[in-house]
Amino acid sequence: MDGQMLTYLLISASSSGATRIDDWQSNWGKDKFPEMATASVGMSFLAFVAFATSSLISGYALCTSKTV
Repeated sequence: MDGQMLTYLLISASSSGATRIDDWQSNWGKDKFPEMATASVGMSFLAFVAFATSSLISGYALCTSKTV
């Protein structure tokens, strides 16, 4: 359950950050910060995919395990 909560928070923060990058560039111009923010958002989406995959695998393993 903690992994699902962390995954939800991660994707929600990433999508919020992604919407603000364009505003930053339009207000203050292009500099190094929007490039780093874009890279950070991309890495967050990759982390989301990793957490989601891990949750699916652990759920499958839990549901198909045979207890003796």
